[in-house]
Amino acid sequence: MKACATKRAPLSIMVKPLLVRDVMTIGVPVCRDTETCGEVTARLARQDSRAEVVVALDEDGMSCGWTTLERLVTEPGNRPVGEVMDEDIPTVPPDIPAEAAAQLMRDRGVEYLFLMHDWPGEPRPSAVISLRNIEQRIE
Repeated sequence: MKACATKRAPLSIMVKPLLVRDVMTIGVPVCRDTETCGEVTARLARQDSRAEVVVALDEDGMSCGWTTLERLVTEPGNRPVGEVMDEDIPTVPPDIPAEAAAQLMRDRGVEYLFLMHDWPGEPRPSAVISLRNIEQRIE
């Protein structure tokens, strides 16, 4: 009796790639761009937040920039967040491979990408992904 040999697809074809949505952190702290670095740092500490970033909102409640907690704690406590934030909020969709997002971060020289939720109206931050988290998951 002859053994039946079955062909199997290579493992790389069978395994779905890790997507941004698989490694993103849902929920992004926000602050007003007029709040001081000290106020925001203190609020995040009271909330026992593990946040690494915060998105700033302008007077109309629209996202206008972002910064890291690390930067907030190194700035003078009375300095407004609007003076230390990066106005370019780097974004990424949730359905691209995490490795592609990591390469995008390396190419742009950023450690974080944001997922923006624009329903209804203006985009608001809904999740964040860090290069460190991606690298930990794909190694």
